[in-house]
Amino acid sequence: MNDAENLSKLLGHLPPTVFREFMVSEFELVMPDLDTKQTKRDQRAAMETVLMAVGVSKRQQIEEVAERIALLSDGPGQDVIEGFRDDIFDESARDAFAAIRNQYERAVWLHINEPALFKEALDARQADVFRQSASCYSGFIAPKDLAILGDDASKTAFHQTVAQQLGCVTDAVAIQIFKRLRPDTQTGDDVDLYQISIHHNRPPEIIDCVLASELVPQEVIRAVSSHITYEPANGHLEVLSKDTDGREALARIVADSLLQSPISGEKIPLKQYDYQSLAAPRIFNLAGENVASVKVVELGYSVSNNRSLTVKIWAKDADDIYTASRSLISPTFDFRNHKLNYAKLSIRLKRVDKDRARTITVILREDNKCNIKTKREKDRALCDRLLAKWQLVKEIGDVGEPAVHALAA
Repeated sequence: MNDAENLSKLLGHLPPTVFREFMVSEFELVMPDLDTKQTKRDQRAAMETVLMAVGVSKRQQIEEVAERIALLSDGPGQDVIEGFRDDIFDESARDAFAAIRNQYERAVWLHINEPALFKEALDARQADVFRQSASCYSGFIAPKDLAILGDDASKTAFHQTVAQQLGCVTDAVAIQIFKRLRPDTQTGDDVDLYQISIHHNRPPEIIDCVLASELVPQEVIRAVSSHITYEPANGHLEVLSKDTDGREALARIVADSLLQSPISGEKIPLKQYDYQSLAAPRIFNLAGENVASVKVVELGYSVSNNRSLTVKIWAKDADDIYTASRSLISPTFDFRNHKLNYAKLSIRLKRVDKDRARTITVILREDNKCNIKTKREKDRALCDRLLAKWQLVKEIGDVGEPAVHALAA
């Protein structure tokens, strides 16, 4: 099913009985009874044959649902779910959910049994991924230690003001307000985070589709979403929206209506990942951190004729990447003579209590791209702190002398 990547993931990761029941109950597909004498692989193959026979439009509809489930099945998604699980009202339902170990099955359970909670968790997952993305992010300084007003009158007034700002009738705007926990970047301790999700309909648009073998126009109304987060511990009010010009207005509406405290408009500087310093050997400061070792395992650069070179070594290589590059390329080769566009760090964590020793990889590439945003909440907080400690991330607009790093041992 090359046209349904996420549906394939569900088929491969869910227990066959769970997958079959989900397809039958959610999409009314006629699936074969499972032969208990067959292996799981054969059971999945039989169901895949049925899925392949489903029309493309129907399969795409299933794929869209599968994509949302997959987003809550990876590391960051599961962290978000953990923050929401206590919102499951029924105690027996909480126990049933806690007993599920398969992360895909957990997301499916939430989708079926707690659809509103599933939607809120999905909004939180998507908001976390796009934090600090210049294409859709703006951050503002607000007063600290405030609480979002949650009474009906405040929410109604906020709803009406947002609709007026967006130029919509109130019925075309949906508002969701919830509170969850996230690890603090500096300490790793859980801190409160409020999130306000705003969804509104765009004007109708006409698209072409085929009905009864004829090409006909069809009116479609699409919804777009914006997310505003407020963290009382630091007063950060962050807006995630593709409407660049409208972000500050949304921030002010949240501050005025829900925080009842105006903001000055002072912005939180974006972070810029600055990894050119990795072109030279260095020592990574591990003082006070639960980190056993750090090693640069990949470095890459491009030149004007579109040629590129990436040097890779094993994390347990006896040499560092600078020695290895001279051995591979030439005795005089030096990464400092090139502008890096790719770097990979291997961070080995110590074993602490029940947490096993493991390795986190941090990839920095191109123009301010970093894979930290896709990691689990606690890992992301740790990586953010380490990169700041090692001066590999700075606020855009910072000007200073290049840091001097000692040669690596």
